[in-house]
Parts: sequence; C-alpha cells; structure tokens
Amino acid sequence: MGSRPLTLLLLAGLLSAPLARAETGVVQGEVRVFVQKPDGSTQPKEDRSGVVVYVTGYTEEPPAEVARMNQRNKTFFPAVLPIVVGQKVEFSNRDVVLHNVFSRSVARRFDAGKSRPGESYFETFTKTGIVDVYCDIHEQMVATVVVVPNRAFAVTDKDGRFELRGVKPGRHPLFAVHRRDAKSDIARAEVVVAAGGTTSATLELTETHADAPHLDKRGRKYLPRADGYSDKAGP
Repeated sequence: MGSRPLTLLLLAGLLSAPLARAETGVVQGEVRVFVQKPDGSTQPKEDRSGVVVYVTGYTEEPPAEVARMNQRNKTFFPAVLPIVVGQKVEFSNRDVVLHNVFSRSVARRFDAGKSRPGESYFETFTKTGIVDVYCDIHEQMVATVVVVPNRAFAVTDKDGRFELRGVKPGRHPLFAVHRRDAKSDIARAEVVVAAGGTTSATLELTETHADAPHLDKRGRKYLPRADGYSDKAGP
C-alpha cells in the first residue's frame, strides 16, 4: 500500500517528460549567401558560416552563464556572438598586447578602456539589436554581438546550415543577420512551428558592398600608428 503513491508519482513523471519535450519545436534549414560582383551580378559564396539565425515573437530569460569574446592575435574570437537580452559578456584579453574594446552602437554603447594581457571586461546587454564591436587601438579588429529576445538562435556552418531548438509553438518571424565584416541586409521569413514538430526554412543574403571604414571610440578617424597608441603592454 505504502509504495503505490510513489509508483504513481514515478509513472506520472515518466509520462510528463515526453510531453514537456513536445511543448517546443525545431526550425532547421539553410542560409544562401551571394556576393555581388562589380557588374551587378551575383555569385554564390562558398563559405556561408557566421550568419546568426533567430526567431522573434516571444521573450525568454537569459541563460545564467556568461558569454565570452576573446581578443587574440589582434582578432576577436568569435567574430560573431549571439546572446539573449540581459546576458553578460566577458571580453578577455588573451593577447600579448594592449586592447581597448568599445562600441558606439545604439543597441549598446560601452568603452572597456585599455586592458592588459590577462585582464577582462564585463558588459551586460539589456536591449535587443546588433552591436558592432571594435578595438580603439587596432582598427582591423571587428566583431558583432547579436542580442536576441530568446534562446532560439544558431550560427550557420560553412554550408549555411542551421538548427534552432526549443522554439515555442506558433507563427514567428525568422531572421538571418550576417557578421559585421561581411556587410549585407537582414533576411526575413516567417515560420509556423508546431509542438514537437520540425519546420524547414531557407533564407537568402546578398553581400552588396564592402565593409566601410569605422571611427574610433571618440568618433574620429584612427590615427596613424606612429601617432597612435602603442601595442606594448608596459606602462
């Protein structure tokens, strides 16, 4: 008699687990990326990685873990970082020179100041949008943080494939955003997601122009290296 309630509870748990998993759906597919040639025609791009694909229409709490973007070999890793609104990002200097990470974007404006090798700067992103990230010392350093409203996002592989898991059922806008150093428009589609189902989608992006020069954190042109900051991490 005493074991019967426990047995019923265990059975209820086993039955509810598949139902909980079936409450969300999957969106999968590919992003086709084209490059516009000087004569106006386009050709398919071989490497279609680095495109952020995400859905909107609902919000979710950000994950507890801190996202990370490192500086190494005068380059940001990763070059594109999707996060959920409200999530914190650690910008770590894993290089052997000074860096000064900053952004002048509307979605998030910040200035980490000069950081020595091994130092980190933390920033919380409280608004959805695309945040262009640069280094005030090294003009060639460019990255993108894409702040989305929920956890249903992915970054495409070399073949342009993506898979969004945990998507809430319903009709949602689906977006594809290219990284900052490969400027293109934002692609949009609409998907209908069923509980426990898989929806397929294809989006297209065309790189229409080269990345334009950007300004430093003060809104001015970068100075020549002879008149600018030193790479050295010393005082």
